Amino acid sequence: MNIFLPGVRFYVAEKQTNVRLRGQGISCGLVMGNAFIYRDSLEKMAEPYEIEEHQVAVELSRIEHAMEAVRQDLHVSAQRIEADTSGKLAQIFEVHQAMLQDPSLRKQISELVENELIDGAQALGRVFRRWERKFRAMAEQSQQQHAEDVTDLRRRLLREMAGVKTTPLEKMPPGRVLVARRLLPSDTVTLPRRAVVGIVLDFGGQGSHAALLAEALGIPTVAQIPNAVDRIEENDLIVVDGSRGEVMINPDVATQERYGGEIQSAQTRSAQIKQLARQPAQTLDGTIVAVLANVGGREDVVAAAENGADGVGLYRMEQFYLSRKTPPCRIELLTELREVFAPLKGKPITARLLDLGGDKPLPFLRIPLEDNPFLGRRGVRFLLEYPDLLDTQLQALSEFSKEQDVRILVPMVTLDEDLVRVRTRLVDAAKKSGLDKPPPLGAMIETPAAALSIGDITKHADFVSIGTNDLTQYTMAAGRENPLVNSYFIEGHPAVMRLVSIIAQEAAVPVAICGELARQLDAIPTLVGLGIHTLSVAPPLVPVVKETVRQIRL
Repeated sequence: MNIFLPGVRFYVAEKQTNVRLRGQGISCGLVMGNAFIYRDSLEKMAEPYEIEEHQVAVELSRIEHAMEAVRQDLHVSAQRIEADTSGKLAQIFEVHQAMLQDPSLRKQISELVENELIDGAQALGRVFRRWERKFRAMAEQSQQQHAEDVTDLRRRLLREMAGVKTTPLEKMPPGRVLVARRLLPSDTVTLPRRAVVGIVLDFGGQGSHAALLAEALGIPTVAQIPNAVDRIEENDLIVVDGSRGEVMINPDVATQERYGGEIQSAQTRSAQIKQLARQPAQTLDGTIVAVLANVGGREDVVAAAENGADGVGLYRMEQFYLSRKTPPCRIELLTELREVFAPLKGKPITARLLDLGGDKPLPFLRIPLEDNPFLGRRGVRFLLEYPDLLDTQLQALSEFSKEQDVRILVPMVTLDEDLVRVRTRLVDAAKKSGLDKPPPLGAMIETPAAALSIGDITKHADFVSIGTNDLTQYTMAAGRENPLVNSYFIEGHPAVMRLVSIIAQEAAVPVAICGELARQLDAIPTLVGLGIHTLSVAPPLVPVVKETVRQIRL
């Protein structure tokens, strides 16, 4: 929430004013507030020490107690985050719990204590840093992302062993701009939601945990500001412009007033736009554009309803599977679907089938590791190898379609025969549910191959949805979560837009976009002009996307 009090001037010490820093905006919005510098409390931990052989059992017991305490804390954290924001962030803590149970990790820590006679905290820190380096050196962006998870687990465990129960974040005064090197999952639990009006980070990108949190809470955030915690001082006045990816330190009085006017105008405009969001989005010459929401759980669905979404354009089924020791049955899935979508009764819902592979293993399946999981057996390729998982989803969604307007989206379609095989199983599932006609079946277009084969694919699809995040990743050969090639990940690049144009022109069925491109306001006129009349974005963005559509003349 942007905070600005008309007539109130912020205090700025006698320092250099109007210092502008450029980074990457990972959550839109404009805000002004005094800085709160967050440094990791682990930097002040006790020095490592050596132990005697008779103390080994004591150190191993300390490590075991710390791991159990952290395991319990992770469970509580997952519940809290899911209630406060969304299931996507809660899944991060579930991944951390799985990491904590890894027997090789525990063995390496124990061996260090026993063989080198060092204290438990030192052994734990050395092993975790080794794992961090291993993940960061991997080729796949999804695996590199796990380095951040390992870092967070290390911090939790070391705090537990040192008896540190609080962090400086818990004492943050209200209305502050948080300045930190990075924002890890454990920080999201202690972060006082109402205190933070903006975030500035040294590290982080569009796919980071910080981006998920900032977007879920609607906090303007700029990342990739080198040495932000050293360049910004406590209580400096900070302007955070998430839309432009800029930070200004200590604006002078005239600049404060200019930004203050922008913030106040934005607040007024935002309130007006939200009031109109429940009405259809129509271009100036009468073309209706459906603006749907991408959701991951009930909280997202509630937010979608409140922001006037015309339905759900992408619902991910993964949340029902990732944290379970056994796969859900048809009845369990159906019960969950009813609960999640109750706030959007009567609105269309597009559910994407389980999108997993070697980079996202299931606890109850031994999935072989792949050298390159992003080019491996994922999406529909994975589902066809595990038909029981596929059939359960198709049966539950067919049954649910008796109550709601359900569409089924097949992930990672590259060959039309894969869609044919899924449709055959869907027809069987629909018959078992007593349906004369199955729910509409769509293909998610995420690769150049799928885009260039769109004519063949749409012979067997009722609709298609373009996942522009992966389409950009595969087209530009640049991982969206890899900061080293961030400058190559360009969703509006002519090569990507040409593929989008081919899909729009050659698809014989309705085309939707559910990737990040749909939220780029300057790209929306082009997309609508190409004939794409369904856009799906995060729930908080629905009102502004609808307002953008209303300014278009085709």
